[in-house]
Amino acid sequence: MKTRLFNTTTQAYVAEQQPDRLKAYLDYVGKTVTVPIDLIAIEDNVRKQVDTASAKFQELVESIKREGLLQNLVVDVRNGATGTYLSCVSGQRRLLAAKVAGVEKAVCLLKQYGEGDRVSIGLTENLVRQDLHCIDVADGYAELRRNGWTEDEIADRFERGQRTIHRYLLIASWPEEVKQQIRKYQDIFTTRVIFNNFVSRGFANDEELTAAIAAKIAASAMVTSNTGTQTHQTKALPKLTTEMKHGLKVLADKLQAGVKVKTSGGRGRLEIVFSDVDELRRILNLLSV
Repeated sequence: MKTRLFNTTTQAYVAEQQPDRLKAYLDYVGKTVTVPIDLIAIEDNVRKQVDTASAKFQELVESIKREGLLQNLVVDVRNGATGTYLSCVSGQRRLLAAKVAGVEKAVCLLKQYGEGDRVSIGLTENLVRQDLHCIDVADGYAELRRNGWTEDEIADRFERGQRTIHRYLLIASWPEEVKQQIRKYQDIFTTRVIFNNFVSRGFANDEELTAAIAAKIAASAMVTSNTGTQTHQTKALPKLTTEMKHGLKVLADKLQAGVKVKTSGGRGRLEIVFSDVDELRRILNLLSV
C-alpha cells in the first residue's frame, strides 16, 4: 500500500488544535526538543508517496521498534491561518515509520524556513538517503524554480550540470497524467529510458508525448506476454520434498558426480557438475544407457 504524503489534511489538523498550545515552540527554534509525533504534520514533501508495504519500509519500522529513532527529525515551526503548527521538513519517511511502530515522541530540531529552503532540504535528504523517483526529482527542482532559484543555483546546490537540471525541468512540465503513468510503470520508465527515449526526442506537443508513453507501455506488455517474465505472474517453485532429495541422491550416486537444483524467477534447472571433458563423456555415456 502506498501512503500519500502530499496534500494531507494539515489545515483540518491545525483547526483541531488550540492555536496558543503550539506557539510556545517558537521560543525553541534552533534548539533540539522532544515533541509528541502526533503534533507533527507532513505537508510539502518532495517524495509524493511512500510504499508502506515494501520490505525496506517494514525493515525501518522494525529497526525503530528495536532501537528507536536514531536521528533527529527536522521540524519547521509555521504560522498558519489558525495559529502555530509543526511540519516535518526532514525525516518524513522516518516519521511515518515511527507512527507505525507506535512511537509517541521524537527528538526534533526546530527550525523556521522559507518555502524554497523547505523544498531544498527535503529534496537533498531524499537524494542522499533513498532513490527518489525521476519525476519527484523533476517536480522538486521545478518547485525551487517557482521559489526564485535559477537553474545555475539548483545545479550548484545539487552538484549537477546545468543541462541536466534543464532536462529535469522539462520533465516537470509534462502533463500530470503522463507523469502519473510513468510513476505507475516505474519498471518500464527508468531514469535512463526517460532521458534517452523521451526527453531527447523533443515532442511537438503533449498529445504526441502522451501517445509515445502509451506506445511504450503497450510494447512492454506485449513483450512480457510473449516471454512470460512478469514478476506478479511467476509462481514460486515448491521446496524439495524428501522424495525429491532422495531422487537427487540416487542420481548423484549413479553418475558419481555432483548434482544440484537451482531455482530463479519461478523456473528451475538441474546441474550436473563435472571437472573435465573425460568426466563429461563418462556422464553422458551413463545417461544414454
